[in-house]
Amino acid sequence: MDRRTFMKLTASAAFAAPVLGSASLAFAQTKPESLAMMTWGGLWGDGMAKYVDAPFAAKTGVKITQDRGSSPVERITKLKISLDNQVYDLVQLHDGVVPLAEAQGVLEDLDPNSPNLSFLAGVPDRFKRKGWVAMIYSALGIAYNPDLVKKPPTSFADLWSEDYRGSIVLPEITHSIGPYIIPIGALAAGKDAKDADAGFDMLSKMAALDPIWAKDTDTIMSALVNGEAAVGLLYKFQTYTVLQQGGKVEWVFPKEGAISYMSGTSIAKNAKNKALAEQYVNMTIDPSTQGWVAQVFNYGGTHPDTLSKLPVELQQKVQFSPEETARIIDLDQEFMSANRGQWTDRWNRIVSGG
Repeated sequence: MDRRTFMKLTASAAFAAPVLGSASLAFAQTKPESLAMMTWGGLWGDGMAKYVDAPFAAKTGVKITQDRGSSPVERITKLKISLDNQVYDLVQLHDGVVPLAEAQGVLEDLDPNSPNLSFLAGVPDRFKRKGWVAMIYSALGIAYNPDLVKKPPTSFADLWSEDYRGSIVLPEITHSIGPYIIPIGALAAGKDAKDADAGFDMLSKMAALDPIWAKDTDTIMSALVNGEAAVGLLYKFQTYTVLQQGGKVEWVFPKEGAISYMSGTSIAKNAKNKALAEQYVNMTIDPSTQGWVAQVFNYGGTHPDTLSKLPVELQQKVQFSPEETARIIDLDQEFMSANRGQWTDRWNRIVSGG
């Protein structure tokens, strides 16, 4: 290479370098048009779109695209498949499958020191894990139709009464709380909630009573609304939905203790828009906006400051007394997650009679 050619190449490189640098910087600072979030459909997805997604878009200029087509377990699988080139930013999961998501390594840790997560520190530890924070909670108990039940149930054990043959509605194993019938059965038998053998023994007895097995919560509520079922398992907040739909229902806090339910939001591992995803998670736990879950669904919000911002009548619907709160059972979700596959097979054999 002669000196003249070398000088031309050097000059060209010097000229091009700032241009490339500016282009790279501009690319890095470009906001995405949208964030992709996997969540539930129906009324929940609609509520998220109206009360969280829309305000987030107004504040940041970034829309939320909901993927409503997958079950919670399927969402985890999708995140796992996309780890090398993550196509999702956010995922909503209930507490029962969070341990599975953690074991699969598909969630980003939530940084309590991030300026984008200013409300995270205020959420009690009970409602959060490393890569997930709950935005709603309730308690699972017994719902019954007072017109169809002569002797109201007072405990989970009462569900095994011959009086409810063919008229009790329960979630199938594929339902998000389907596996809960195992610890519930153990508790009904006077055993520890983790005594799976006792739980499955009670499941066999329940199957003999010909219950109505429901694939989703809407089916459970519909069975209670139309009188097909006289009794079933429901969260406290869901009984108000049954009433709004014209059904007759009362809710019982079981003697053994009600079972907690939480649902919340995580950032997908290797998400390309982590800072914006953090801002979205923060909006789900903002006490100034979190009250919508009480207004629409009668859920309790997880940030302690949310309750005081609700009308008194809503506060009464979503809160539990100190005595009840002390008796709400947090199931060992990691234990259940580790046994989910085995429990599913065993449940299917019992219920199908195989």
